[in-house]
Amino acid sequence: MISDMAMAICFKCGSAKSGALIACRSCHALPGTNSEYAVSLALSDHLSSKDQLAQYSYELHSGKKLSVPREALVQALDALKDPQLLAMLGAQPQSATLQRVASPPDSVKPEPRLTTTLLHQSAFSVLGVSTRDNRRRIVELAEEKSLELDHDVCQKARSDLTNPRTRLGAEIAWLPGVSPRKAGQLVESLLNDPMAIREESGLPTLAHLNLLAAAFEAVDGKHDPDDLVGFIMDTAYLAEELTPEEVLRDINEDRAVSAFPEVRTLDQIEAELAERKRYYRTAIKDALDRLAPMTLIQVMTETVDGVTSGGEDHAPGLIDDLVDSYEVETQGVLQKEAENVYKLIKTTRDHAGSGEAAVKPYVDKLDAVARNWDKIAQPIQLSSKARGIDHEASRDLAYEIRSLAIDLFNKHDMLKEAQRLTSLVQEIFAEVPDVSEKVGEDAEALADIQQRRNESAAIEPIRNLVEGVLKSIDNSPSTANNDAERLLTEGMTLLRDAQIKNNSPTYREAQNILAAGIMQCAIAFGNQTSKWGPCISLLQKALEIASDTELRKRLNENLIVVRGNHDSLGDLEPIKKAPSLRTINGIGTTIYGGTDPKPDGSRMATYYFVFFGIPIFPIARYRVISTGSGYRFLGKGPLRPFDYLHIAISIGLILFMFSNG
Repeated sequence: MISDMAMAICFKCGSAKSGALIACRSCHALPGTNSEYAVSLALSDHLSSKDQLAQYSYELHSGKKLSVPREALVQALDALKDPQLLAMLGAQPQSATLQRVASPPDSVKPEPRLTTTLLHQSAFSVLGVSTRDNRRRIVELAEEKSLELDHDVCQKARSDLTNPRTRLGAEIAWLPGVSPRKAGQLVESLLNDPMAIREESGLPTLAHLNLLAAAFEAVDGKHDPDDLVGFIMDTAYLAEELTPEEVLRDINEDRAVSAFPEVRTLDQIEAELAERKRYYRTAIKDALDRLAPMTLIQVMTETVDGVTSGGEDHAPGLIDDLVDSYEVETQGVLQKEAENVYKLIKTTRDHAGSGEAAVKPYVDKLDAVARNWDKIAQPIQLSSKARGIDHEASRDLAYEIRSLAIDLFNKHDMLKEAQRLTSLVQEIFAEVPDVSEKVGEDAEALADIQQRRNESAAIEPIRNLVEGVLKSIDNSPSTANNDAERLLTEGMTLLRDAQIKNNSPTYREAQNILAAGIMQCAIAFGNQTSKWGPCISLLQKALEIASDTELRKRLNENLIVVRGNHDSLGDLEPIKKAPSLRTINGIGTTIYGGTDPKPDGSRMATYYFVFFGIPIFPIARYRVISTGSGYRFLGKGPLRPFDYLHIAISIGLILFMFSNG
């Protein structure tokens, strides 16, 4: 609350202070601009009562909008021209040169006012007559007004209202169906507070629309864009409710009182209403033209977006007409901007061969110009979508940018820039259905490619692992079994860490790389050691993770061979050449026996040192196949326990013979 000693309150915090134009002791705020001086003066006991100051203090403390009357601010602005008053109120020396500002501060911005409107220039307003006055009354008032106003103006107004051919147009441009007293109040209030007319209810549709059209004349370049959007939408929806039948009824009810002949057909009403709707469009368009260009575009876009639900619903006819007019007026600007886009597309193509770094600056410019173009075209795109048609200029421009994106990828493998342009087209041409569908497919394809490339980079460690293992087995094939196991363990760990979905093509590719590497290890190990059992296990593990058809075919073929070798040779050691089977006078080496026969006709035979044809020492065992004239040696096996016993007996006999001389 303000104390009894307070003379003013701070325009910033609402705290009490002893002078209107001095610094606040609480927040140290000091008025420094014309608007701050005006508000500070209004917040003093020079222009406000103690109760008002208490209210203003409460509003500032609560963060609410100040309710200072406009009249108080006007008084303050006038008072600020008096240097003596400024000195008395405690203003700083430099503030003595204040100049009067054109408008109060934003926090207490006054409502717009009008001096006249087209509605006030109506014949009814000029003569001060109502729709229910008869011909005689109109003539009398026309004569009276001729003493005050231009005689010709009054006579034309009289003619417009008394001539059956022109009266209907004047009636439809006025307030039919509204009582004379109410009509006078509405027209008068239109000048003092034009926007208040939007809150009126219970008015005939045509009369309300005529008042709203007049209120649009109060819109200036400072009008709040969001409020103007709502104003236009309300007017458009109201215009949709306007029917010739309602207008005919209201006019004929007034004519029944004024004794003018009734309107018999709707045709006359419909013709006049068509002209009236063109006037509504013009009233809104003129209001928009008073806005800054970017504000105009913002209001148009938000209006069309709102009434069409983003292009999904049909717009009121008034909005369609407004967009058509907007399209005609922006055609030149859009065409010029489109030409700039086409030039940038050509320049980008010309520099594409120099690499992505050379292209990026032009794509940056293209992005900016295309977005500027789209800001202007957005209302037209939304309206076209709502009407079920494509905006041809948008479609053509979108396909040109799309074509550039395709070329950058297909011809120069510039995936990043192609994706950027595709996203740009998706974003700014979302309201063009044909374009949106095709570019959506492009975006999905490029995203798939990007994902594959990312995943391919993620499995690069697996490729490196396989390459390292293959080099290792070239140098040491006998350790290929261990290398294969390491490949499987470490490779699958790397694949899990890559965080690739197991149904991804890249995941299967990585598995195939590992399976192929394991197969190479199995082949190298088997060929080097003839230990086919481990090879079978490795090939089976490779088959479990392999998905490529050709790779699985090769694995199965190798598995058949390895199993055959295992069945035939077991764990025989490979031999480089067959042992010598030669005896002289019954002394030498040869083979005896034939155990463990196999389906391939091979058998295990023992290789002996013979003396006079008697096998003395078993040297080794071989799997052999008889060729009729000799033997084909398949591999070398270990001696049996019996063979070691044979050796022991032979050595014992020899020692016995020597010991007995």
